[in-house]
Amino acid sequence: MDAAKRRAELVFSAYELFVDKGYRAVVVADIVARAGVSHGTFYNYFTSKRDILDAVIDHYFELIRDRVFRRAVAGERPRTLDEFCVLSARVIDQCYELVEDEPGLVTFILLEATSIDDRVAERSIQNLTMYGDEATAWIKHGIALGYMDSALDPRLTGELLLSILLSALLSAIRAGADGLDQTRVRTDLLGFVRAALAP
Repeated sequence: MDAAKRRAELVFSAYELFVDKGYRAVVVADIVARAGVSHGTFYNYFTSKRDILDAVIDHYFELIRDRVFRRAVAGERPRTLDEFCVLSARVIDQCYELVEDEPGLVTFILLEATSIDDRVAERSIQNLTMYGDEATAWIKHGIALGYMDSALDPRLTGELLLSILLSALLSAIRAGADGLDQTRVRTDLLGFVRAALAP
């Protein structure tokens, strides 16, 4: 088995254990047992449980980016506010689909992992900043084409869109326990986006 595949298996095993048992309850012996490798193999790739946690966070933030942004947008660049809202609706729907497919992922990455220590919180913020960068590029594009208000601050508005994405993910985790179903969340958030961004 090649090194990249072995490393990926270790990351996946650690992720499953962190989600199932909680980060603090897992030890390196659990990870190597789940992956079916020796301790020596583990230490060829990672220095500690804390080190593999960083790899888990980076990998699964990338998975969230792929599932929520890339799958929904698929390289499209909206030319009108209506098209922007259609893509935004797809992003919201992908949030719900991701939570349905990977129920522990979003809870672990966005809620549990960030409480482990300041370093994890900072790493999570760095990953979220990349999402904010993508949202900022969308806003700049909309302003340049004239379908978004030219008075908008692209960075601040991008951060606002990111907070809407996080709201959709958290609502999906609650699965309607807050009285909001997917359709209502999509409708309400898109109504807000349309009102806030239109020229």
